[in-house]
Amino acid sequence: MNFLAHLHLAEPTPESRLGNLLGDFVKGRPDDRFSPAIWEGIMLHRRVDVFTDRHPDWKRSRERLRPELRRFAGIVIDVFYDHFLARHWGAFSTGGESLDGFVSDCYATFERHRDWLPEETAAVVARMARQDWLRSYGEMAGIARALDRLSRRSRRLKILKGSVAELEANYAAMEADFLAFYPDLRAFAEAERSRGL
Repeated sequence: MNFLAHLHLAEPTPESRLGNLLGDFVKGRPDDRFSPAIWEGIMLHRRVDVFTDRHPDWKRSRERLRPELRRFAGIVIDVFYDHFLARHWGAFSTGGESLDGFVSDCYATFERHRDWLPEETAAVVARMARQDWLRSYGEMAGIARALDRLSRRSRRLKILKGSVAELEANYAAMEADFLAFYPDLRAFAEAERSRGL
């Protein structure tokens, strides 16, 4: 999953949200670099990614991509699924919280606890808030910008530029995949949080 989903699946605490955000930035065992609560968030992020990659509905979305993009499905589908989460936020929000309220709270948390983040990650998170990535995922233009940003990270990711066309071409089918998948993912994440990591 991408940023919005990982934040949504986290406990509504600064430590859990930051840990779930850090899952894409921290490699190996964090050991004493982070508090136990942040470490739990990082581990939840990793377990969510494993569950996601094995789920039949996510795999079905992967198969909808043109063959040369499938090896990047872990990026492409995850960004697409953040779009569907934003579009269907009302069906999945906790306690009726609006997407706008949730995103504002996340950005405020990132700013308040910036010193908990590694310097490089803090710079990315500041850019995320400044450019309002999380809200932008609800619009096709925001998804196009996200994929184009990713395409500039390395030569092998150049293929992602313009890949929003895959979402446009398969919109209804991928939306159905997401709507079947996300309740399973939420139940998995809740069970993982309940049992402790």
